[in-house]
Amino acid sequence: MNLTRGFLVLTVSALFMMSFGSYVFAQEVTIQKPPLSLGGNHFGSMIKTQTVSSDGSIWIFLTTTEPVEREHMTINVRFTDENGKQVNGINYDIIATQNEQIILSETMVHQRIGIGDHLTQALPSDDAVNVKITLQGIGTNPPFTGPQGESIQIIAVPEFGTVAMIILGISILSIVMISKKGTLSFLSQKYTV
Repeated sequence: MNLTRGFLVLTVSALFMMSFGSYVFAQEVTIQKPPLSLGGNHFGSMIKTQTVSSDGSIWIFLTTTEPVEREHMTINVRFTDENGKQVNGINYDIIATQNEQIILSETMVHQRIGIGDHLTQALPSDDAVNVKITLQGIGTNPPFTGPQGESIQIIAVPEFGTVAMIILGISILSIVMISKKGTLSFLSQKYTV
């Protein structure tokens, strides 16, 4: 009797599942992808650098993500005057290269608020990235004021590359080995006396 009841429940469940399956409708959903993937390091370690134009009138603050092979690098550029006030209406060219390969090239960029965000192509390696900013003056219409045609080179070097991490690991291992060796020799002297 108990076996018959179980079989009946199983049969009814199977019929219910088959009838449910016939009323399921599929709808195609299109998910918009961003035009350029930021990669896994978008919120990773940041490299911050600052420099100044030759006449001291424009300060450039560059913030980048660390270079990671096959990922895009975010480059943020902020322009201020010598008093730290944001420079509005700045014009500049920006070129980023890695191992002599161009990964970003934008000319006559106009930033109304003095802050620019840029995204490189996927990087070919983890090596340092060379960023060249050429100041093209301040203003919306020529003639522009301020420095014009002055190129400033900035190198975004990862703080802790692979080689640095290997050296750090070997150093820690060496310290542990030396301290254990010193402890063992101290214990052997203590018990032999």
